[in-house]
Amino acid sequence: MRKKAFSVVGLLLASVAPAPLLAQTDAAAQNDAAPQSSPTGLTDIIVTAQRRSQNLQDVPVAVTAFTGEALETKGIARVADLQQADSSLFVSQMSGVVIPFLRGVGNPGASTPGNEASVPVYIDDVYYSRLASAYLELANIERVEVLKGPQGTLFGRNSTGGLMQVFTRDPGDSTDLSATLGYANYDTISGKLYAATPLGDGVAAGISVVGLDQRNGWGRNEFLDKDTYKRKFYNIRSKLVFEPSDTTKIRLSGFYTYQRQNQGNAVSIYPGTTRGYPLGSPLQGTQYFDPPGFYDIYANTEIFHRLRGWGGSIKIDQELGFADFTSITSYRKAKELLNYEGDHTELNWLAFPIRIGDRQITQELQLKSLPSSKISWILGFFYMNSRTNVNVRINGDALTLNGLASQNIHSRQKIESLAPFAQATFPVVDDKTNVTIGLRYTKDRVQGDGQVSLTPLVGADIPAAPDYHQVASFDKWTYKVSVDHNFTDDIMAYATWSRGYKSGTFNTIPLSAPPTNPETVTSYEAGLKMTLFDRRVRANVAVFRNDIKDPQVQLVQLVDTPAGPTPFVAFANADKARTKGFEFDTSFQVTERLRLDLAGQYLWAKFISFDSAPINVPIFTPPWGVTLAVGDVGGNRLSQTPKWKVNAGFNYELPTAVGQFSFAGQMSYRSSLKWDPDNILTEPKLTLFNGSISFKPEFNNKLTFRLWGANLTNEKYFNNEIPQTNTPAGDLGGVGDPRTYGVEVRFDL
Repeated sequence: MRKKAFSVVGLLLASVAPAPLLAQTDAAAQNDAAPQSSPTGLTDIIVTAQRRSQNLQDVPVAVTAFTGEALETKGIARVADLQQADSSLFVSQMSGVVIPFLRGVGNPGASTPGNEASVPVYIDDVYYSRLASAYLELANIERVEVLKGPQGTLFGRNSTGGLMQVFTRDPGDSTDLSATLGYANYDTISGKLYAATPLGDGVAAGISVVGLDQRNGWGRNEFLDKDTYKRKFYNIRSKLVFEPSDTTKIRLSGFYTYQRQNQGNAVSIYPGTTRGYPLGSPLQGTQYFDPPGFYDIYANTEIFHRLRGWGGSIKIDQELGFADFTSITSYRKAKELLNYEGDHTELNWLAFPIRIGDRQITQELQLKSLPSSKISWILGFFYMNSRTNVNVRINGDALTLNGLASQNIHSRQKIESLAPFAQATFPVVDDKTNVTIGLRYTKDRVQGDGQVSLTPLVGADIPAAPDYHQVASFDKWTYKVSVDHNFTDDIMAYATWSRGYKSGTFNTIPLSAPPTNPETVTSYEAGLKMTLFDRRVRANVAVFRNDIKDPQVQLVQLVDTPAGPTPFVAFANADKARTKGFEFDTSFQVTERLRLDLAGQYLWAKFISFDSAPINVPIFTPPWGVTLAVGDVGGNRLSQTPKWKVNAGFNYELPTAVGQFSFAGQMSYRSSLKWDPDNILTEPKLTLFNGSISFKPEFNNKLTFRLWGANLTNEKYFNNEIPQTNTPAGDLGGVGDPRTYGVEVRFDL
């Protein structure tokens, strides 16, 4: 029995540089399972895709995994850019929120406050209901796992497309210190720090600080004479690990995050569309033209997203003798401001800053069989209580002309969700064949309240519409049935039938109508996992089909204001959709120094039935903009789902008399995609190249110098699009990252 000890770890502030990943784990503290490899072979990847530590090749689930160091080598600067390394993943951003898709399943409206993604993210086993991009900026990534297909049993909460898990390092028995300082174009300073040390017998603490300050924008707001498309954030995380006995481990974690950015916001005219000046304005009927620069805009409002978020968690692992028990408790709170406008011109016509309050509490309990048990089983229970408050203050000359200072929209959504679950894997016939059966029951209670009021130029608020109040309940059984067979120690095949479920939620801007129906995905998958040629080749392939009932889609609804109909992003249900395809993920240890990676996916993704879909038709005559029609889009391609994706990369180590050089390159290709169910706007195919050269000098192997570049060919593309329906504002897009490059220095103790 170790001595008990007590310590307090404070939260700090942050700075960041690109974070790495690939497929090796040299610190086994997180999983209590060390990697193994032959001297020149590929390293085993240890994952927790089934809530326990397993070799990736033994898990009958399609999973890709990357370490933080490997992501950095690939030039993946943010976890949101992981799509450049995982061919089944597509990620867009809107209003500071990450919107992931896996195998064509995702939720385009995930940026709407109160809505949740169909591909959730867990950080250190904690579910994040709202995916602000800064939460994923971490300095101490142990690994990232991407689980594909519905995970409706063990994870369950809204994971109809799959999920991403991010794990940070545990402090251990030795002192660990690493610091990185970087400088890049656009006058960008970045840095990250990780420090961990034992504090006594059975107690260790660690802290990570990461941050970035981009002081020059990619473009200019020519009207305000300010840079635009800038980003600034910091993220601080601390962790205390306490082991009062050989059978008990307690992890206490806390974090604070700040971000302010105007990247990812849709503000530019999307190619092939038009914009006009607002109806009722002095320039009504006149066509608006963006400045000629791709990254330049011309508007009177500085559009940006600001977030402050904080929280903590406690994870308790207890060995009971007959089983292992785990408790995970978390709390998270955030305040956001999205400064936005409706006309996107130099006129002070219509602005609506959106203030968002977000609070989440979760509790998960797990009881797991011992690692030595012939039958592997887990029993669990998940509970979530979340609150979202939204306040929108619409203002501008359009209201002033009608004698009003503002129109105010207030919305509140409360969600309570509980879910017991169980899963077991047991051998049949012989020890080479296993059957897995899992079951989960989810019960959600969703409450929505909405008010709309008017503020005259002189006087108090007056109600503009009756208050709205509704409570809705949803429940669903989800399941998994899987069979896997080991032909040899290095070749395993599996087949899975599973179902995932995403709860219905209210549209919060404004909250004045019933919630969407839940989204349900039934999936069929077969795969093969192989480690060949003395562990020099790892090859995993899978074929799949997802039948989607009531897919939740994004649209733009018009909210009546004294200035006329004002567009806000909303979401609704289509009828049925389907995705199917195949994917492969391979790694080759060609020599001791050279490694190659190649992955790809083919995806067929279409609406089977959607007969009341919004169709956004560009107008090329006055008053310009977009007009709304409604029609049948059955047979159209699903939003944000490229047919082909291919990723390829290499890493080469070159020892010399003066030190060790490392050369890395990464290519990411995707075919064209459609932004909306109407399939009118097409984003062209895109190929991105990243590269880096690292040098560790012979005179001091604790130092590493690195030169890196991303989007080396300076491709110009959009990473989101939103139609401003039935207004002259038109279709707007948010631009993707231009070419970026920089240098950094890293010190490791």
